[in-house]
Amino acid sequence: MPTTDTKRLSLAEQIKAQITNQGPMSLATYMRLCLTHPEFGYYKKLDPLGSKGDFTTAPEVSQMFGEILGVWALGQWYVLGCPGNFDLVELGPGRGTLMADALRVISKDAHAKKAINIVLLETNPVLIKAQKRTLSGYAPVWINEIKQLGERKNPKIILANEFFDALPIRQFQFDNQNWHERMVGLNENNLAFGLSPTPMPHNVFPPQIKGPEQGEIWETCPLAIQTVSELATILNRTGGAMVAIDYGYTNTRTGETFQAISDHKFTDPFIHPGDADLSAHVDFEALINAAHAVGTRAHYWGTQGQMLKEFRIEERAKNLCAANPAKAQSIRSDFLRLTDKDQMGDLFKVMVMFGTPPAPLEQDKTLLASPNISHGFLGREGGCSPAPFASLNVSGAMGDHPDFIQNNRAIASAALGIAPDKLAILSQVHSADIITIDDTFDMTSSPRADAMVSKTPGIGLGILTADCTPVLFADPEAGIIGACHAGWQGAVSGIITNTVAAMLNLGARSKNIIAAFGPTIWQQNYEVGSDWTSNFLSQHPKGQRFITKMGKTNSKHFDLPGFVFSELKKQQLANISQIGGCTYAHPDQYFSHRLATHRGEKTGRQISIIALNTDKLTIS
Repeated sequence: MPTTDTKRLSLAEQIKAQITNQGPMSLATYMRLCLTHPEFGYYKKLDPLGSKGDFTTAPEVSQMFGEILGVWALGQWYVLGCPGNFDLVELGPGRGTLMADALRVISKDAHAKKAINIVLLETNPVLIKAQKRTLSGYAPVWINEIKQLGERKNPKIILANEFFDALPIRQFQFDNQNWHERMVGLNENNLAFGLSPTPMPHNVFPPQIKGPEQGEIWETCPLAIQTVSELATILNRTGGAMVAIDYGYTNTRTGETFQAISDHKFTDPFIHPGDADLSAHVDFEALINAAHAVGTRAHYWGTQGQMLKEFRIEERAKNLCAANPAKAQSIRSDFLRLTDKDQMGDLFKVMVMFGTPPAPLEQDKTLLASPNISHGFLGREGGCSPAPFASLNVSGAMGDHPDFIQNNRAIASAALGIAPDKLAILSQVHSADIITIDDTFDMTSSPRADAMVSKTPGIGLGILTADCTPVLFADPEAGIIGACHAGWQGAVSGIITNTVAAMLNLGARSKNIIAAFGPTIWQQNYEVGSDWTSNFLSQHPKGQRFITKMGKTNSKHFDLPGFVFSELKKQQLANISQIGGCTYAHPDQYFSHRLATHRGEKTGRQISIIALNTDKLTIS
């Protein structure tokens, strides 16, 4: 069979030959060939930056941009505790201009300057030469893959300016009630878009894409999501932070943003493959979710203009004008270009993420032996909330900031390998009410109830407590799980019995159900009065054995874990275990509402989670 000598063909001819031989290619494949082909790729042969290139980035506009990021990086070094060695990393560092400007600021601290190891992720030989010239006073290390960054043990501070927009995307178009991938093929020997005839499963698309209209396009960048996941995992292990600045949108949505730029003008992406910069707007919500999925704290910071102004760029511009009066007009123009809403200020968005060690959790040995079950009782350690909610608070009921709560729920979910948007949480009201959770459940609804059951893989059932007893249930053979919030009111009202009954209705069998209850307030710290005792005994006449007089005042104390165990034992389950300690007695490990009340303080809520494991279907 004759072969084609690709060395004699242009990139356009090679792409056409591949389509002729193998069929249409995804847009991601086309972008990858155009940008990174070893001989003809855009980022392999040219210096695309500045007035002589095809586009201008913020560092090329003004030194102020890099200096502001230097201030941020130095602040992160302080947050890390001023380590004696740290990696200052830039992804796609261009000519090294941003790094040089940032280093000018960081180097004002002699200890930070001594601790820096500069690491540059770059594959363009032309730009590497430029970086060597720009950073000649330093000794950068160059890498060409993210995994090489993971091999370095130092804490990391990562800068990523206009990096993610250049990663290859895939496009899908809604046509005749189905999603089809948009492919690059041939039309009369010209490169052109077409649709794959094979419809995509609807469950691989994000829930934000609802009710699409005919012709709507959705873009996704699997490589960006994978890259953020890898970087987040590295930061969790080594410590550190990343700031990413790019043009994009804050929430996942439909819309076509794929574009080609040559000589500072938009051009047809199919005319001269390899000679134009190809990019697409960044879906910041997808990147933040990727970080959350591995338990890394991440959030949207704001627009580029907001970020720069927060770091007082206007004051820096005034100082530069005063020091360089002949260039004052140019400096003011550059300031406006970076920050004005009608220029780069609003178009470019900023996200940050911070290395987050895995949150500690306590687990039951019997449940651990079931490979299809994930579970854990988490305490107050391992989160991001400040005092008095330090640190893994998952409840907004007491006034913690929503961003901290969102991050903490993501950290807790990641500890069990659950997607944060698949964590079901109730508005608990000390009732005996149960809700069945499945794929139709709105994870943002928080209905009023105190227990959940499910047989749907991939969904986590989360119970919030701060003295009451969290109980997790599983029938591993039937693939059915449950979770309940058992304070004394709920337990007396039958929340445990009702949870087991709901599991049986789904197909579980009592003799196969494993139950584990977690950290709760123990009897020696649960003092109760006469009115409480009368109320309890009126509802549970045989409950006197759970009330004992003790302590210096010989006052009555209630045995909540003993009562919960008794209620569980009535269900004739396969196994019952108690996990964890007393929430009141260990304030460094757990939140305790009663202890906080005695101290006149606010407190948070810890979470206990159980889930059926699943292999999630995704677009890669």
